[in-house]
Amino acid sequence: MTEGLIRAARDMLPSPEHSVTTIARLLGVSVGTLYNHIPDLKELRAAAVPRQLEGSGQCSPLGTG
Repeated sequence: MTEGLIRAARDMLPSPEHSVTTIARLLGVSVGTLYNHIPDLKELRAAAVPRQLEGSGQCSPLGTG
C-alpha cells in the first residue's frame, strides 16, 4: 500500500458516508490491509460518530415531534 493510498484512506475514514469496506474497495485493497497499514483506523472511524449525530436532527426534545 503506497503512502498516497494511505493518505486517501485516512482522509475518507472520518466521513460517515464511506464504510471501511467501501474505502477498501475504492482503493483496491482488502479491509485487512487498511487495518494493517492504518493502526489508528478505529479511532479515525470513531471521530465520525459525534459529527454524524450532531447534524442528524433525528433527536428531538421531549414533548416535541
